[in-house]
This record gives sequence, structure tokens and C-alpha cells, in this order.
Amino acid sequence: MSSGAQVTSYLIPEVTPGVTPPTGAWDTLRLTSNTLSPTVNTQVSDEITDSRISQGSVVSSVDIQGDLVGELSYGTFDKLLEAAFYGTWTGDVLTVGSTRRTFTVAKNFNDVSVYTLFKGMHASVFALDIPSDGKITATFTMAGLDYADGDTNTVATITPPTTTPFMSNLNVGSITVDGVSLEGSACVSALTVNLDNSLQAQRCIGSGKLGPGAQIATEAAITGTVTLAWSNRAWQIWKNTFSRKTIAVAFPITDSLGNRYDLSFPALEVDGDLPNGGKRDLIEVTLNYTVAKQAPTITRVPFVPVSSVSVAPTTASIAVAATRQLTASALPSGAAQNVTWSSSAPSIATVNSSGLVTAVAVGSAVITATSVSDPTKTATSAITVTA
Repeated sequence: MSSGAQVTSYLIPEVTPGVTPPTGAWDTLRLTSNTLSPTVNTQVSDEITDSRISQGSVVSSVDIQGDLVGELSYGTFDKLLEAAFYGTWTGDVLTVGSTRRTFTVAKNFNDVSVYTLFKGMHASVFALDIPSDGKITATFTMAGLDYADGDTNTVATITPPTTTPFMSNLNVGSITVDGVSLEGSACVSALTVNLDNSLQAQRCIGSGKLGPGAQIATEAAITGTVTLAWSNRAWQIWKNTFSRKTIAVAFPITDSLGNRYDLSFPALEVDGDLPNGGKRDLIEVTLNYTVAKQAPTITRVPFVPVSSVSVAPTTASIAVAATRQLTASALPSGAAQNVTWSSSAPSIATVNSSGLVTAVAVGSAVITATSVSDPTKTATSAITVTA
């Protein structure tokens, strides 16, 4: 008897497809489901003998495939994303390329000492599902070259799982179409992304592997759906169905720590039916889209904590009714620069959201800039108001 809580999954990049590296660290995968399995294909004997009983079957091929499913979190699936895009993270930007990356994936049934290895695993399909109310899920459909199992664990050095928080629909930021936000004009209620590498299994006699001799990527077909509340703006987008004019779509996904993925689709063709509904229904349109000619990109933007905040000038003298602009900056330079402004004595001097100080009456006030991302980081400017 075995418990699902005792099934752990690990991944290690291969140098040679189908060959598990003898050394190196295995990444612990954060998954909700691992359906990897060898599927045996057989041919039944057609022999005619002196008995009506079946003469049995023979194995003709083995398909080594399945899905790795997880809740999207920052940095957790970056290696698998790289493999799915056949690309390389360059300057934290990933796009579709032609670089094949394969892995050995271990699926361990720890409580019954059954340890399986799936070798030469390619990312055949990547699917991202952003529901109207729920967790964002990432699914990697894998296809491999070989399989092995035993009662001895071959996973040695292990890298612990990432600890970044998983994300939901609420972590999706403003969605733009052709550079203009849809906020207030066309509510997006659900969105999916599907990247299919159109992998083809090349069967090779005498390869010595249970699976195919090779998995060959062909066309990178990128499709998906977006569900919009029906509106004049949604209608304008839908009408591109007839002209085949492409639209550019972009949106960020930011976790609760401030880590972010920026997804950009520079050219999408859309299709969809005119929506309908009853008198008690919300009218929505579901558009199917296809990437055309220009590859999408994913940009990863890690959160950079604020170490300090400074305000310039640190002191200023202002006459009543005059103004003075204060400027705040955060270090390091890659940290979020957003601050909130406040005055210790609004009856003496006020400050607006952009740091503009207005002198109200003779006296002194301290203007404070507080980091939005880390409210413990502040800086001040001493303001003296003169007659």
C-alpha cells in the first residue's frame, strides 16, 4: 500500500539525451500531479494452430510520456520553461528557439521502495491556465526515450524545492492590447496559453532503448484562449477575426513577494463566435488566438529588496504659499522606487503623492518618504516655512 503524499519527483538536466548524468544535483519538483508512465504497445499474434486459444502478444513499442502539473510559482519551473520554448534565458528573457534540452525525471514511491527513472524527457507541450477564480497552473507534457526502475533510490544529491509563493488569478496585472490597458473597457475573466512543439517520435530499430530513438521537434504552435466580458472594446478586438489583423497582448504575473513574470505576445490572430446568452446571463466572448510570425517572450523580474531610501534635498526653506519639489530614490537601483509621502505637520507644510511640498504657515515640518515595498525603509527632509 502506498500514499500519494509519499510520491516525490526530481529532475536533472542531461548532457546526452537519454543518459542520466552520474553526478550532479537533482531539483526537487513542486508538483500537484506526475502522470509519467511507460505505456506498452503490443501486437497480438495472428497464428492459427490446433487450438482456438490466443497465442499471446509481443511488445512492439513503448511510449514514455505523461504530464508534470504544478501551481505556478516564480523560479520553480524555469528549467522546464526553457526546455518547452527550446530556448535559453538570456538577460532573464526567454523566447522560442531551437535548442533541445532533455532531463531525467525520477518518480519515487518512497513508502514502498519503488524508484522509477524517465530518461530523455522532452517538454512536448506547455500549458498555462489562468482561471477566473483560482490558482494558476502550469502543465508540462513530457515525452521521453527510455525508462528504468528498481528498489534502490538512485537520486543522490538533492536541491530542496523552491519556496516562492504560488500564484492565482489575483496575481495577474493589467492586461494590455496594442499597448492600451483593458481595464474598464473589456474585463478579462480567463486566459490560457498552449505551446505545442509538435514533437514526433522517431522509431529506431536496434537503439537499445525501450522508447523511440529520438523525439524531434517540428512546428512550434502557440495557441490559447481569452475570455472577455462583451463590450464595445471586446467587439473591436473580435472584429479582427475578419481582417486577420494581429494584436499585441502583454501582461505581468507578480507573486506576493514582488517577483514577476512579464508575458508578451507581439502578434496574435484571433477567432471566435459572436456571443449570446439568456436574460439572466452575463455576455462573454471567448476568443481563440494563434501566434503568428513573431515569437512571444517571457521576462523574469526577481524582486530586489530595498536597502535604503534617500530624499533630496534633506533640508529646505520655503516661503508661505511657495512650493518645493522633493525627490526620493531607493537603493539598490534595481529595487522598487515607489514611495508614499507624509507630513508631520500638514498645517505648516503639505506634500502630495509626487513629493511636491506646499508651504502653508510659518513653522517647521518633517516630510517623510516611505518605501512601498518595505515600509521600514524611510527618509526625511526638514522643511522650514518662512513669512
